[in-house]
Amino acid sequence: MRAGFGKYEITPPMGVELSGYGYYLGRRAQSVRDPLFARALMLECDGERVLVISCEVLGVSRFICEKVFEHAAQYGVSRDHVMIVSIHTHTGPSLKYHEGCGFVDDAFAATMPGMICRAVDAAYADMAEVSALTHMSAELPGDYIYNRTSPGGPVDRMVRGFTFTREGKKPVAAVSTACHCVCRRCIPDVSADYAGEINAMLESEGYECLFLNGACGDIDPFQPTPERTTEFAKLVHDVYLSQSKPLPLTLSAGQIPYTLKLVPLDEEGIRQTAAAAVVRNGGPDQPASRVALVWEQEKLAEADKLAYEEPIQVKYMVLGGVPVIALPFEAYTTTGQLIRQVLGRNDVLTLGTAEELLGYLPTREDIEHGSYASSDAFFLYKRLPPLPGEAERLGEEMGKALERILA
Repeated sequence: MRAGFGKYEITPPMGVELSGYGYYLGRRAQSVRDPLFARALMLECDGERVLVISCEVLGVSRFICEKVFEHAAQYGVSRDHVMIVSIHTHTGPSLKYHEGCGFVDDAFAATMPGMICRAVDAAYADMAEVSALTHMSAELPGDYIYNRTSPGGPVDRMVRGFTFTREGKKPVAAVSTACHCVCRRCIPDVSADYAGEINAMLESEGYECLFLNGACGDIDPFQPTPERTTEFAKLVHDVYLSQSKPLPLTLSAGQIPYTLKLVPLDEEGIRQTAAAAVVRNGGPDQPASRVALVWEQEKLAEADKLAYEEPIQVKYMVLGGVPVIALPFEAYTTTGQLIRQVLGRNDVLTLGTAEELLGYLPTREDIEHGSYASSDAFFLYKRLPPLPGEAERLGEEMGKALERILA
């Protein structure tokens, strides 16, 4: 096995609108608390290459993914072997427009594929023999995260990761835990949030590092302050370094097809859905209502072409026998739990916000409760809502697919 690491700075220029924390805020970058990077890990084993890219942004667009796939092919990495994920920071730029949550700076967004590809170039140039591969999976102590959608709901408190020890090069750390990158709150500063602190801590100790956010759609930091954010990052860092077990130098990767089922809405259904949101949000002049009304007009304009099933491809890799799967949603804890339950193992890395982010995938229970993620978030993503039960079905089907792959 060989492994190479590369990173390239993707910090936006000042004045670019930042994404998240509410509608039509006009929150523009005024300073850089910490720079943003695209981080790439290229792996090679038995003539097969796999590329894992972590982008320190909210999410990327399909256009960006396609350009990166094209570039990776130059190094012999097929598109089904390229896993692109975002850390989902809410103190970074918009690269794909989500209504009301940060307008895209087209000039800056056009430079993003090239910058990510520079990280890929650096990873290829950095390739070196792997002398040891280890994996860790351990529980995170403390009260730093909680389930924001359901009091007492499930929380994945695990830190999981891999370490690649390399001949003549720095070791590479791939670290994963599940939490929304919203520790910094609604500030006008660019930041990679707690993920940036984890990367910086490990880099200060001689590692190359990329953070891989887990299924965090329903998981937020609990009572975040600057001090608690640093404590949280330090705990993740400490837990990651506290233990490891050796793995064989094996690697496989690919993609799993899945058909996402959406709520079938005709023109009347579209109008009723938007009208209910206007009432729920306090009238048509409210920012959340404005988002719903924009969605209504767009969906009515394409009502005769709406599809209620959407084919997607879910990327996976199996590293030293340990599965890693990347879901293109703000996936919930339950989905990751179901994948692990089917496989009967707790070490599986279930990543969220992969490739072009398709919005939240709330659980059936959350939809019944009518939370923001199930009743309003699909408006800003300009999508139809998923059918109730899709979060559970995705977890079960992905678990079964990985079970067949591992057999």
